[in-house]
Amino acid sequence: MRYTLQGGVLVGCRRRGEMLRIEVCDTGPGIPDDQKHNIFGEFFQVPTSGQNRSGGLGLGLAIVDKLRLLLDHQIDLASTVGRGSRFAILVPKVDQCVRSAAPADLPYPDALAVDGKAILVIADTPIVQEGTGGLLSKWGYSVLAAGSDEAALVRLAEREQRPDLIISDYHLASGKTGIRAIEQINAAFGSSIPAILISGDTGAEPLRDARDRGYILLHKPVDPMQLRAVMHELLSDHDGGRGTGAVS
Repeated sequence: MRYTLQGGVLVGCRRRGEMLRIEVCDTGPGIPDDQKHNIFGEFFQVPTSGQNRSGGLGLGLAIVDKLRLLLDHQIDLASTVGRGSRFAILVPKVDQCVRSAAPADLPYPDALAVDGKAILVIADTPIVQEGTGGLLSKWGYSVLAAGSDEAALVRLAEREQRPDLIISDYHLASGKTGIRAIEQINAAFGSSIPAILISGDTGAEPLRDARDRGYILLHKPVDPMQLRAVMHELLSDHDGGRGTGAVS
């Protein structure tokens, strides 16, 4: 959707015997033959004149490839420069839907109560801001989303609000990191705000940087229940610290 200037994206399924072929076709710029293998690497983007429009990091297809390996599926790619691309995956059909069991009631209904907590989401792509913000809003949190630490500080000043928790992408635009953004916001408020870093980069450096500064780092794709549990733990610990007289 980011790179298709005209036309669109089509998602469809085709029966192939006992298998189902799921296809995603677009009318985008296409991928040169010599780049078709490279696009599944981390932090790689096919050079185009409009590449910087999206602010993407080239991690989407790397995540897709890791999931494909975990699930033992094959991805087929056909693309023509100037006409578009088609990605396809073949999956087995089943006789009937697998129905999930009804969710069990929590033993303590207030265990995940949010009490109007304000969460700051920092991500340099609107789709991540909207996706994460929408999920948190559904859980009952008050959400403020921004593309950088500078934008976040402006919006926080407008609201005259200190966030209870920060969730930031590790990699941000212009070579900045979420760690820098978190520390800038902490400095502005003169306090240590609980924070979670999110990254599609599975290398050692992001994890080491997060640990060195006492932050939790979760890897994409993030399990929503894992995120919710980590958020609850951080917010509970922070509230407990306030109750004992710790500086907030």
